[in-house]
Amino acid sequence: MNPKAEVILFPKHARQPRQFRQWLASILQTFQEHLGRQGLKLTRQREEILRALMAAERHLGIDELYLSLKRQDPSIGRATIFRTIKLLQECGLVAEVGSSNGRSKFELKADRPHHDHMICVECGRITEFQSPMMERFQDGAIRRHGFVALWHRHEIFGRCRDCLKRRPRG
Repeated sequence: MNPKAEVILFPKHARQPRQFRQWLASILQTFQEHLGRQGLKLTRQREEILRALMAAERHLGIDELYLSLKRQDPSIGRATIFRTIKLLQECGLVAEVGSSNGRSKFELKADRPHHDHMICVECGRITEFQSPMMERFQDGAIRRHGFVALWHRHEIFGRCRDCLKRRPRG
């Protein structure tokens, strides 16, 4: 795996070719079942978009997905990618992640443990992290306030280590 990769918490089994095929098949089945409930089909373009997200080592925006997929398949348009991302979000396979420029990025959520993000406002790098202590604090606050959480997204905006090193000292 690429040490500069942003998306680092994929299940270990996804890195092995045989297990990857099984993982892909189960995710495709989940998506296909969701589409069927909507009266839609798993088209080749939808599958290509899902495969691109599964293979990504970075959090991708709509434009990044479009440029990457357009090279392989000129028939894929931005609207198809946008609609497919929405469908993938609806069935819980893809999550939205903020970015330093305000344009959403996306990551595959399926079979991945909960994690949060640190987003560099200079270079845009997104670093995933897990913090059981932060989760316990949130759970306690939720209980104390009698709140029922449906989901949450924790994003911290700042400067990454590399950008801090490049900044002139004042």
